[in-house]
Amino acid sequence: MAPRMSYEDIERSSEKSIEEYLEVYIDVLEPRFSFDDIAGYEEVKERFRDIVVTPLKYGEALKKAGIQPPTGVIVWGPLGTGRGHLIEASAREAGVNYIIIRGRECTAHEEVIRRAFDWAREHKPVLVHLMDLDWLAPRKDASYEWSDGTTRGKPDKLALPQVHRAVHEEIASVAYDEEIFVAASCYRIDVLDQAFTRTSMLGRKIYVPRPSYEDRLAILRHYFSGVTLAEDALLEKLAEETEYYVGWDLESLARKAKLLALQHTSGDGIVVTKEDIRRAMKSVEPWLTPAMARDYDRIRAEDCVHKYNF
Repeated sequence: MAPRMSYEDIERSSEKSIEEYLEVYIDVLEPRFSFDDIAGYEEVKERFRDIVVTPLKYGEALKKAGIQPPTGVIVWGPLGTGRGHLIEASAREAGVNYIIIRGRECTAHEEVIRRAFDWAREHKPVLVHLMDLDWLAPRKDASYEWSDGTTRGKPDKLALPQVHRAVHEEIASVAYDEEIFVAASCYRIDVLDQAFTRTSMLGRKIYVPRPSYEDRLAILRHYFSGVTLAEDALLEKLAEETEYYVGWDLESLARKAKLLALQHTSGDGIVVTKEDIRRAMKSVEPWLTPAMARDYDRIRAEDCVHKYNF
């Protein structure tokens, strides 16, 4: 297992100041989440174990078996589906250092991208989570319009050309380094510069879809744990009625229902009723629209199949 690095360790081991490193948005050095902490998405977790954990944890064994490990992976899907948690859990299971680069904050800062990859080279083995790749490296003239004519989720800013170039160069420079694995996340694979999907760049893809009924039920059970549900508060029914809710929506829905329950609960325990849940649903709307959900399904169905296999 790789040694865990604290901010103090970084400051002592580098000529750069800790303030400079914080500009790179290094949010987590020791991963907080395990796969067991993430409700639902069992099949998706297996994809992460195969494509992300295995190359980092069993790289030498793969080489002896004559298997070329993936050079990196693009993790994509709707906002709020837990892509970041899944990447972070992969780092924990692989036992490597972990760095997050917040792409949204780096659209005008080429030097931040380059410093982040310098840090990755200095602290191998490491899993690099490069967020918002579609903000940093969009396809030329990409359209963010959904089939219903809306542009919900469209970035409010895109990277400067020099940042786009820096991202490409840095990913290419570490693609065949067996101790650096880049997992780049984005919301829309269809608007991304396809140069990044080459085998010599980020050669694999993992799609994290909107949660299925089974996933929603598992997520709801997780977020409603610790409270008592009244007999009329059926999570199975709620899971059926939340088709277009993503994980963040379900978390917000459970939190709102608990807060409402506090207003009428006496004693030590919180009892959530059907009415609490109904009132919560009126204030927590799903992120996805039916058109967005259909478009995500279409984009995945039309995408190249073999990039999703090890």
